[in-house]
Amino acid sequence: MKDLLKILPQILNLMPGIVQYIKYIPILLILAGVGYGAYYYFLNYKDPYVCIENQLFEQARIDSNVYLFKGDICVSNK
Repeated sequence: MKDLLKILPQILNLMPGIVQYIKYIPILLILAGVGYGAYYYFLNYKDPYVCIENQLFEQARIDSNVYLFKGDICVSNK
C-alpha cells in the first residue's frame, strides 16, 4: 500500500495527458466495427444465386448454406 501511495502523484500527473486521448475511443470503436463488418462480408461472400437443374435458387443469408427456390428457369454459364 505504501508503494502505491508513493507512485500515486506520478499517476495523477499522467491523467491529463491520458484524458485528452479518451475522446478518440468512440471513433476507433466505430472504425473497428466497420472494418470487422467488411472482413466478415468478404470472408463469407458467395454468389447469392445458384442454378441447379435449370432452377434458380437464392441464398437465404450471407452466412448460410441454405438456398431458397426463386424461379423455374435459369441459364447456367458452366
